[in-house]
Amino acid sequence: MIWMILERALGIHGLKNLTGNTGFLEIEPNIGKQDRMIRFVVGIVALIGLIFIKRGFIARYLLGLAALAGLSTAYLKFSPVYALIGEDTRKKKKGKRK
Repeated sequence: MIWMILERALGIHGLKNLTGNTGFLEIEPNIGKQDRMIRFVVGIVALIGLIFIKRGFIARYLLGLAALAGLSTAYLKFSPVYALIGEDTRKKKKGKRK
């Protein structure tokens, strides 16, 4: 229900209605393969940096956020920021010619 309100009120495209009675949110992917790999690598590098940095609360916090954002958006194939600005990095399939 909250996703429908966000989609209509804020104009966040890509969020679909809840599917039937299952209760799972169906999200339309907006991240392509190359963008997904870059996000995954950034997330892994941030996690490795998080392991080796022992001091500095702000640095560890920012690395944790970068790791979480990179890995979660790569896994979900959905970026809320891309949805807000209407960006889509997937390659469009070409129609078959007769």
